[in-house]
Amino acid sequence: MKSKLLVICIIVALAITTNSSYAKIPPVVSNYEAVIGDYITSYMNSDSKKLKKILSDDACVKIPRAEAVIVQHKANLVEQMRLDAVKQTCTSKYEIIVKSDAVVIARVDFEYANFKQQNYITLEKNEDKEWKITQICKFFPANDKSQVSGTGDATASVK
Repeated sequence: MKSKLLVICIIVALAITTNSSYAKIPPVVSNYEAVIGDYITSYMNSDSKKLKKILSDDACVKIPRAEAVIVQHKANLVEQMRLDAVKQTCTSKYEIIVKSDAVVIARVDFEYANFKQQNYITLEKNEDKEWKITQICKFFPANDKSQVSGTGDATASVK
């Protein structure tokens, strides 16, 4: 009787082990790319509700104008988008510049017929492990030439 009980316990243990090894556990996937996609969608469709959801509470947009920087905070930005509600006629693409487990910096380009808008967005993981946009820097480059400035070889010496 004890040997039958032992065999049954072993069969049950093997069944549980086999069943759990075949169970589909979804991999943990960073969803910062989903937030970038939502940013693009909210911008192109003037979806202020979606924008409000993906921005951190202290998010800001910075736009350089001559030698000054215009800063808009989340509440102002969302309200302006809600009031304007203009569907953009442009194409978009993005590139991840650098990423870590806590911060991602990406460039989102909006290409219009006559100009390009480049948005450098910073995403950070908050306390709840959600990716939120904390900063957007908007640039309107004059042309498509390289944005790199400076010349030649940079060297430094320490004495």
